[in-house]
Amino acid sequence: MDNSFAQVPTGAEAIVALVRREAAEESVDGRLPPPALDRCVREAVFALWDSPIKTFVPLLALRRVRCCIRTGTCDFGEC
Repeated sequence: MDNSFAQVPTGAEAIVALVRREAAEESVDGRLPPPALDRCVREAVFALWDSPIKTFVPLLALRRVRCCIRTGTCDFGEC
């Protein structure tokens, strides 16, 4: 989907890569180690992937991952 308001990658793996890049920039303090961050990103994207509207999947997944970075664990129940 390409329009002037949102350019969303079309596949789940592309969204995983996009969210991973953004999350890595925000997790420079090492609170969440890279393997845990990768797992967290994948879980966040695929938990949202079945949504009928894909436009907001990257944003919502990144929000979940930011919570994981703050808490230092990949547990979406805490946020």
